[in-house]
Amino acid sequence: MKITLLCNRDLPSHIALSCLINGLAEHLPQHQLSILISEKVGADKVLPEPLMELAAFERELLEDGRPSFEQLAESAGCSLQGFVDLDNKLNTPAGIARIAATEPELIISVRFGLIIREAVIALPKYGVINLHSGLLPNYRGVMATFRAMQNNDSQIASTLHYIQDGGIDNGDIISISAIPLNRQKSYLLNVINLYVGGCQQILSAVSTLSAGQSLAADAQQQGAAYYSFPTQSELDAFAAAGGRLFDKADITALSPY
Repeated sequence: MKITLLCNRDLPSHIALSCLINGLAEHLPQHQLSILISEKVGADKVLPEPLMELAAFERELLEDGRPSFEQLAESAGCSLQGFVDLDNKLNTPAGIARIAATEPELIISVRFGLIIREAVIALPKYGVINLHSGLLPNYRGVMATFRAMQNNDSQIASTLHYIQDGGIDNGDIISISAIPLNRQKSYLLNVINLYVGGCQQILSAVSTLSAGQSLAADAQQQGAAYYSFPTQSELDAFAAAGGRLFDKADITALSPY
């Protein structure tokens, strides 16, 4: 099967991509991979300073000696491609052609920062699946784990779902993997811990499709909520309640990744 992986240039995406490449190579080596990357999530806008600091911390960890995204792609037998030369636009003739050139039978999105619309969705035989780092339909949008921490939830989850139109996180749900929310840990570490089970969700889906079976999926129920990036006041309240977006101690905790 020809699989096109769509990711974003951030630390959780790097960890997930590494896990998927290794998992596919070990258990499903017959597949051919193509990897494309976005450089950001959403439209250009100035984010609150704490989120800028979080991004800087992630960049620091990405440069701690671990393989680059380019090296990960090389290990998977392909070259990393992006959309910077296309003005970070996917749903244009040139962007669509770039995806189509990979001849995808399945597209897998993990933290990909560009909206995927119908022309791309129509390309792969087995559709487009997305691993969302939040419980759907409760937490659509970005930073779902932050919202779960903000709401004092007892669990966080990753949701594997289809992308069936240009809507955000609204496709039929394939599987959900939940873990306890550790309030003693930072937002970043809680997010990254989701990808252990999340990558297994993806590998299981690929295995099912490889066996000639279809993926069972259920439409999302009522009660959906969509969230954008938290505001400065929300971040201040999160910090006042003892929450941390990241912690320097995370460097040690992240070393196994």
